[in-house]
Amino acid sequence: MQARISWRTRIRSIVRYHNESDFDLQGTGRRGRLLNRPDAKCWAVLAVLVASLVTNAPVHADEPSTLGDRISEKLIRGVANISTGWIEVPRQIYEVGTHEGWVSGLLRGPFDGIGMFFARTVAGVVETATFAVPLPTYEPMVTPAYAWESDDPSDSTAVDGK
Repeated sequence: MQARISWRTRIRSIVRYHNESDFDLQGTGRRGRLLNRPDAKCWAVLAVLVASLVTNAPVHADEPSTLGDRISEKLIRGVANISTGWIEVPRQIYEVGTHEGWVSGLLRGPFDGIGMFFARTVAGVVETATFAVPLPTYEPMVTPAYAWESDDPSDSTAVDGK
C-alpha cells in the first residue's frame, strides 16, 4: 500500500517537475518560435495591409460607375446569387410571417422561398454567364440585388446602413 501524501507535497512535486522539465508555462516554446519566424511576420503585415485597404475603400454613390465597375458588379452579384440563393427559403418564411402572420409564414413561406431560390439562382447563372456584355442590362435581374438586402428601401435594418 502506498503511504498517504499530503496535498502540499503533491503540489510541490508537480511544481518541481515542471520547473525541472522543459515544460513551457510562458508560451515561448514551439508556438513562440513559429510566431517569431520572419515569413510569419511578413504574412501578418500583408494581411493587415490588405484588410485595411479593403475596408477603407471609398464608395461614391454619386459618381457614375465606369464600364469596368458595372461589369465587375454584375459578375460579383451573379456569383453571390448563385451561392446564396438558398437564403431565400428562411428569408421568405420571415418576410411572410412578419407581414401576414406566422401561420401564413410557416405554411406559405417555404413555397415562396423555394420559388425565389430558383429565381435568384437562375438570375445568378445568367448574370455570371453574361457579365461582360449588357445582356439584358447591367442592372440586377431580381429585386433586391442580393438575398440579404431588404425589399423595403425605408427599412432601418438594411445592410447598406441607411
